[in-house]
Amino acid sequence: MDGFAGRAIGVTGSVRDYLRGLRSSVLNNSAAYGYSVTITATFAVLNVSLGSASVFDVFAFAFGAIAAFSLIDVVATGGFRKRLRGDPPEVVVLGSAIGFLSAGTGVGSAALLADLVGTDVAWALGSLAATALYVIVLAGELMLAARIDPAKARERD
Repeated sequence: MDGFAGRAIGVTGSVRDYLRGLRSSVLNNSAAYGYSVTITATFAVLNVSLGSASVFDVFAFAFGAIAAFSLIDVVATGGFRKRLRGDPPEVVVLGSAIGFLSAGTGVGSAALLADLVGTDVAWALGSLAATALYVIVLAGELMLAARIDPAKARERD
């Protein structure tokens, strides 16, 4: 095929390929994107509330976030005895798209801790709380997304 028809098919194929790539990008990055926004905003909130972070504060912040993920990993896998199975792609994307609550809860918890604790320990506690709440609330958002489409909810089990 040459001429206009050949170019039209090529453009249509290119658009279709691009949209497939866009769907893959959204699927593969949605939950991580929400967490990236949450943890970055958490650092900013703590920096505004507590003042500029020292090198020690940055390490404490990283430690708190890693500790929260590690603890949740242990719980979610039954002490690393259960194999993790994810939700269907549509559930992950929808759950992440309604992720305002998980991100807001995480960042809000750090702001509250900075206000209540007001010391350097808030760097570790803030990132720990933000991470834990983000993951825990996101799990609820994924559950809600799965219930929107009962067929997807059955695939989950």
